[in-house]
Amino acid sequence: MSQLEQTKFAFLPNPQYSVLAEAVAHPRAVEPSLYAGLQCRAPLSKLRVVLRHVGNWLERTAQKTLFVLEIPPSHTITLQTSQAKVLAQLLTLGEALLPPHEFYRTQAEGYVSTFGELTPAANANLSLVQQRVGLSIEEANELNVTATGPFKTLAEKYQHFRRELLVCKQASDLDENFWNVMRAKAISMGLPEADAQFLKDERLNALHQEAEQTRQQAEAEAAAEAQRQHERQQRLLGYRHQFEEIVIDSLPQGVARKHIGPAGDQPEAALFHQSVMADLAGSDFNRGRLTQAREYYNLDPQEAKALEKTVLDELYLLSDLL
Repeated sequence: MSQLEQTKFAFLPNPQYSVLAEAVAHPRAVEPSLYAGLQCRAPLSKLRVVLRHVGNWLERTAQKTLFVLEIPPSHTITLQTSQAKVLAQLLTLGEALLPPHEFYRTQAEGYVSTFGELTPAANANLSLVQQRVGLSIEEANELNVTATGPFKTLAEKYQHFRRELLVCKQASDLDENFWNVMRAKAISMGLPEADAQFLKDERLNALHQEAEQTRQQAEAEAAAEAQRQHERQQRLLGYRHQFEEIVIDSLPQGVARKHIGPAGDQPEAALFHQSVMADLAGSDFNRGRLTQAREYYNLDPQEAKALEKTVLDELYLLSDLL
């Protein structure tokens, strides 16, 4: 039955009402094969819901049934009928036995637990209740404040509950233990469970979206970095080939004739580097080619020098073969 999820139900195991009390008081001592009734314990705010469901059942079955309404500490109403309209009298009789303040408060709390706030329709109904039970407007207003709690409107409760959920930075934070705490908070602040569940789903969706955005951003950054590295390697490779061509083209006219002789007579690597670069700088044509290559491949000066040194080291080692 909707709206009665937290209501406790118990089967009454004896067909004779006169011994029902003993059966309920000592349930383990009784092992019946036939149940004679159903007992439930619910707050007054749920009495209308209970009677509505029982009335629907009575209309379908038209079975004459004994109904007993106990209002602690000392009131008991007994009614036997097969008609739902007669059963509805239990509500009026039960409400009449309650203290005015308690009855009004339970009505206000019932509206708050259902709608999360005192809606215009709820206020109109409570105004009728206030007049019927003889409360003053001031007394009714005080009870309304008590029923609504620290957050008067549903919007305020949404705002506060959303703020509480922000402590969850990832979906795994909103686990069963945390949610049990949040459900208790929702009850204490008069936020209906359906609204609390909606806000939970809203936060989970936001966390999933944030996680997906973070993943996509990381993938995009990784792809961009990979592309930058690929382009850098291509520029390095292109400049290497260009520099090799420039140096090799210059060797027969300069460094190769003056500095490369028998293997035992080869210059030191540093002198070889210095001689090659000096020869390139001394030729307007080669100097122009080198400057153009450096600008075209847009390398960092340190990267260009390191690459040039690598090429010249290799050429120095291979100079015997040139």
